[in-house]
Amino acid sequence: MSILYDRISVLCAQRGITPGKLCTELGISRGIISDLKAGRKKDLAATTAWKIASYFGVSVGYLLGFEER
Repeated sequence: MSILYDRISVLCAQRGITPGKLCTELGISRGIISDLKAGRKKDLAATTAWKIASYFGVSVGYLLGFEER
């Protein structure tokens, strides 16, 4: 797992939703999260990262592990 998946997972838990629900609400593929969790993918397209960061009210830099909150 990557820091990206870990941060998404923690943010989902804090909001009381599952990563699957996040994907449904944002209209993104569940496979993206599954691939991050399994280590098959280590990053996201810029638009997807922006959607997720905006949803949680964090910066893309935080989501990607470049910044602390």
